[in-house]
Amino acid sequence: MKFKRLMATLTCIISMPCYALASGFMQQELAASATGVANAFVATADDAAAALINPAGQAWQDGLQLSAGYLVDYRDSSVKLPAGIAPNTGSEPNLFAFALGWMPHDGRLGATVAYAPAYHLQNDWGRFFGTKAGSTSLFIDRLSIDAVYRVSTTMSVAIGGDAYVTNMSLYEAGAVFHDRDYSTFGGHASLLWKFAPQWSFGLMARSGAKVKLSSGTARMGLRLPEQVQFGLSYLLADAWRVEADALWSRWSAFRDMSVVSGGVVTMAHPLNLRDTLGGMLGLTWTLRENTQIRIGYAFDPGASRSIGFDPIVADQDGHRLAIGVGGNAFGMHLDLAYDYTFYADKKVVGVYAGTYRDRRQTIALTVSRLF
Repeated sequence: MKFKRLMATLTCIISMPCYALASGFMQQELAASATGVANAFVATADDAAAALINPAGQAWQDGLQLSAGYLVDYRDSSVKLPAGIAPNTGSEPNLFAFALGWMPHDGRLGATVAYAPAYHLQNDWGRFFGTKAGSTSLFIDRLSIDAVYRVSTTMSVAIGGDAYVTNMSLYEAGAVFHDRDYSTFGGHASLLWKFAPQWSFGLMARSGAKVKLSSGTARMGLRLPEQVQFGLSYLLADAWRVEADALWSRWSAFRDMSVVSGGVVTMAHPLNLRDTLGGMLGLTWTLRENTQIRIGYAFDPGASRSIGFDPIVADQDGHRLAIGVGGNAFGMHLDLAYDYTFYADKKVVGVYAGTYRDRRQTIALTVSRLF
């Protein structure tokens, strides 16, 4: 009865409309087990979330695993102007992620399939910057399919492809640009190496991708960044696992969100983004078999520079604190996590002058089952 009341409460929470005033872009929260350790998970990858974070981790998980996750982001984004505080009135929906992994008992070759949000952007500054910024809605989801190979008792690799689904809407000065794209593809490769007792190293490298959008005679081209995440994990006394990860993103490749029609720029949004290198640190305590308590910290560097800043992609350096729990119930495994991100204020001069402020909270719930 208590479990039913708990699930009813969680269902009520996650089914609420989410008015997350977003200024970020890359969706990092993919599974509750990873969220609980601030996504320091690439060298662990020991549950169904491996398909989302590091598919090579599926090599040590026998059988068929299925997981579904629900993510709720609450965000408070605003800019301080001489006339007062102007909120970013963009809103974003709740997010869903799905993962499937298969590895036969005593086999070497397996597979994973994952569908998750990759990049989500919702900003609306139009009322405070006039027609210069307008409102932007960009959703990019990713379907990934991997082949997993266990090289030895200590090493596994995976290689796969990515297919992206893009939905873009840009409103500015009475003009509208809207399109969907289903023909963007990329690839990735991952590694999990247990190079010494209690130690493991994980690596996930993903290629960039070119998104081509059109609306009538208008065109927009987006270049998604290459990404590399790598980490080192250590298991202490079979109960405590600590992991440190780094995530590099080539945001300098994402140079422009301008709209061009007939060779003429009709909506000008050149971007001045920098490559970023973030860090994550997570600690997992296995209280008993299949029951974990997790905490984590991450530094998320912002890609937007103060010079050439465009609020269409407004982000700042962030410090993220996370906590999570996981355990078995009724033949399933449940993971629940919460994180809070504090973003340092960014002072900008020029066309979009002001002091940009941001806060974010995430609730993540994942249900998985081994068949």
